[in-house]
Amino acid sequence: MGVVHRVTWYFLLLMIFLIPWGEGVYDGLAKVVAMPTLGLSLVMLVLEGTHRNYSLFNLFAIMLGGWYLVGIWWSPIPEESTGILQTYIMLILMSLMFTYLISDEYKFRGAYQAYVIGCFFATGIIFYNYLNGIEGPYYQRYTVENIETDNMAILLAFGIPMGVWLYTQAKHWTIKLINLAAVPVIFYGIFLTGTRTGLVCGTIGLMYLAFTQRRASFNLKLIYIGIVIGLAVAVISLAPKASVERIFSIGEAVASGDLNHREVIWQHTLSVWANNPFLGSGTGALGHALNPYSINFKWAHNAYVQILGENGIIGLTIYLLMIFSLLYYALKCQIETKFFLLTLWFTIFISQMTLHSQNLKEVWFVWSVIGVHGFYYSKKTAWQRQLINNNK
Repeated sequence: MGVVHRVTWYFLLLMIFLIPWGEGVYDGLAKVVAMPTLGLSLVMLVLEGTHRNYSLFNLFAIMLGGWYLVGIWWSPIPEESTGILQTYIMLILMSLMFTYLISDEYKFRGAYQAYVIGCFFATGIIFYNYLNGIEGPYYQRYTVENIETDNMAILLAFGIPMGVWLYTQAKHWTIKLINLAAVPVIFYGIFLTGTRTGLVCGTIGLMYLAFTQRRASFNLKLIYIGIVIGLAVAVISLAPKASVERIFSIGEAVASGDLNHREVIWQHTLSVWANNPFLGSGTGALGHALNPYSINFKWAHNAYVQILGENGIIGLTIYLLMIFSLLYYALKCQIETKFFLLTLWFTIFISQMTLHSQNLKEVWFVWSVIGVHGFYYSKKTAWQRQLINNNK
């Protein structure tokens, strides 16, 4: 690894470490670090050339950016549309950078470890805010400053399966202990946010942890169950009452069909979409299109409905092709890698049913690592199978 390569890699690790909590120090700090990382990546590209780890995900991401550009033409608010387009151009560049730099097993471990440690810091900040009564923008809910509360919970939820995977991969007991300890710590942070979607996504990570221990002895499984029950009681006891009550009101919210007024926004967004089903109302134009319905939101609180309303069937099709292409590579991996990547994938896919996180750098980071991780390990699995067949 040359000097430029090494410096670029360290900048990337710093950026990933900052993703879950850096906005609390300075709004946009992770983006600030991303700029020199992108610049150094271009220098690396000149000095070392490219590689062939780019996948269908990267192709569809570029196509999506192109469609957002086209969508400005019929948007009634081109200024807003241009701002959205600039965000997506940056996200696409970052996804290409992640694919380029995170290219082998050592770097997978490094990237995930940086994110998990960042989640430790984020939970620490949230806990500090809770102890000092520093609430987020919503009553008796806690987050890192400048990170929206619901998004904060999802950012933390990503750290649970990453910590579990690192626990299964680590050789030294200290690394195993650190990453295993991350699971209850991060889950506690999710409780402090009081986010119901975060609870669902965090539980997906716990299910992945249970999957990795499927071969443990019966007695060991009983011990695990006892530990989980004890930690669950501790988390609920130490979390603020309002957050716990809100999180466990998920059944009531689903039964009512309202989902905190989201259903009303979705209905009117679909009405907007019906006016121009293939093209949509234009990039970034949903808020303007909802004004006649007296809806003062520019986000649909559902990534798929949002894209459908703004960019039509064509935009949603490209987006779905982009994210479902990740499954193509994940399902070709061996079972341990497959379930890890599927856990990350479902964490985002389910969260986007109630959140508009399609334009978050944190989500694109995870999309990107699923893509490059799945592509790398699917090729490795294919090579191993070919080797076995040749030796028969």
